[in-house]
Amino acid sequence: MIDSNCGCGCPQDNCGCSEFYETMYQLLDDQLTEEECSRLRAHAAECPNCAQLLTAEAEFRDLLRKCCCPPAPTELRQKISYRIRVEYRRG
Repeated sequence: MIDSNCGCGCPQDNCGCSEFYETMYQLLDDQLTEEECSRLRAHAAECPNCAQLLTAEAEFRDLLRKCCCPPAPTELRQKISYRIRVEYRRG
């Protein structure tokens, strides 16, 4: 893992790598506001270290998705969703 005090050589004085490291997983999980996502992606576009880290993590997640069990059939998911709604309404 790249040290958060990276001395990465970003062209920015306040490079933002620490914030990037702290929030990268939230970025990949779509848990940030549009403004936060834009700021972090802009930083990664300027910082080769953060760009490499983001790309590697995204590729790793893609590989995991491909290697894991296939999703349940649509019909099964619909039945489960229906049963949950019925039980929820019953209280």
